[in-house]
Amino acid sequence: MKFNFLSKLLVAFIAIFILALPESCTISTGSSLSLHEDRGGVLNSILERGSLIVLTDDNPFNYFLLNGKPSGFQYEMVKKFADELGVKLIIDVEPDPHRAIQALKHRRVDMLAMEIPKVSGSRDPLTFSLPLFTTRQVLVQRKKSGKEVTPDTVSELAQMSGKTLYLPNGKYKQFDLTTLLHDTHNNLDIKGINNVTSPDLVTQVAAGKIDYTIAWEHHAKALANIYPNIEIGLTVTPEMGSGWVVRKGADQFLDVVNDWISSSSEHRSFKYTISKYYQHPRWARLAMGKPLSRNDISVYDDIIRKTSKSINWDWRLMAALIYRESKFNPNAISRVGAFGLMQLMPATASRFGASPESTPAEQIAAGARLIKTLDRQLKSRVPNDEERIKFILAAYNIGLAHIYDALNLAEKYDKNPAVWEGNVEYYLLAKSEPEFYNDPVVKYGRVKGTETQRFVADVMESYQHFKTLAAN
Repeated sequence: MKFNFLSKLLVAFIAIFILALPESCTISTGSSLSLHEDRGGVLNSILERGSLIVLTDDNPFNYFLLNGKPSGFQYEMVKKFADELGVKLIIDVEPDPHRAIQALKHRRVDMLAMEIPKVSGSRDPLTFSLPLFTTRQVLVQRKKSGKEVTPDTVSELAQMSGKTLYLPNGKYKQFDLTTLLHDTHNNLDIKGINNVTSPDLVTQVAAGKIDYTIAWEHHAKALANIYPNIEIGLTVTPEMGSGWVVRKGADQFLDVVNDWISSSSEHRSFKYTISKYYQHPRWARLAMGKPLSRNDISVYDDIIRKTSKSINWDWRLMAALIYRESKFNPNAISRVGAFGLMQLMPATASRFGASPESTPAEQIAAGARLIKTLDRQLKSRVPNDEERIKFILAAYNIGLAHIYDALNLAEKYDKNPAVWEGNVEYYLLAKSEPEFYNDPVVKYGRVKGTETQRFVADVMESYQHFKTLAAN
């Protein structure tokens, strides 16, 4: 299986090479779109751009933050797949499955990683992968108290006739109601509730706020570990596979996805990831956002929000920097003596108004003052506000002097001194070589820039996750 996966990737790389040949070396076969699709366009596009673009939904089991770290079943799985492809994962949340399907149809994303039932006769332009696991949809109600059966107790689907079923508004495509509507002769009152997920409604059933909802069995079983009063024994659909969704016609990409699922499903880590999220009460509680809200990043969010306004930064960017520096630990001390949430060296901290005894708010304020100073010093040479963020992060990590050296080298050797990736970043890495650290434009000598390169990339990656999962 591993051989099949790698061999198909090799074919895709060869196709990219052929597409890159000059026109005089290729044979015209009609429109560029048909040529692109004939050669496995989706997979080639992913490999060429170096990123896999995935949509998941707002189901808390799929993608959430845990102490600033992205977590969730779908996130972990698609991250492993992207790593196997050798590309960066770009993941976003679309609560409405209809809009997610449209985004896939119109080629804005490569794949959907969310629970969408495969309904026969559907006209949606979807192709389903092999299943990651099998599941079904179940009716969720409260357990009857004692042995007495009340009029509200449902033991077969026909008894839902005349009753009210609550579903998340705008998410009906995630539910297959065919059997339920048939058994109740369409005599079923379906009410949509705004701004909730299916697990949220299971929680409302447990709390007595509503009587009935439908959930995927793997979610319902996980939630039954923390809400023992819910009953989930009545099935609404036959057993079905839970996999990923790609566009119709993306056959080469689908083959690679299926080969990866087939080979990975044999590994212990694959099975562990499934059991971790759907069988352990701890992860169910974490996914449902206890004790923090799913929109929270850390206990310092309010302080970070307030302080970030003073430097005109998105608070989630500041949070990403703090997460990378200290994992939100105000007592963190590095092996070189940097301390606190912002990991400032003592001399730098003193200059900007903080000490090891400072409160978290004072530590964050000192870091913000340093960022503001770096921003002012870099603005004339890197005028683009968004691009300058990467330079500020690099200078925060390694010092402004080495960034000035890399800027000077980029200017001298005809790279773009106002762009980080592949330009100034390249010459920061080059400053570990004698040819460059002995160059006359270099004033501050040799340095290894690999840690700073990773630092900038890590902060920007966390920032993307925080923007997706935490409100501005």
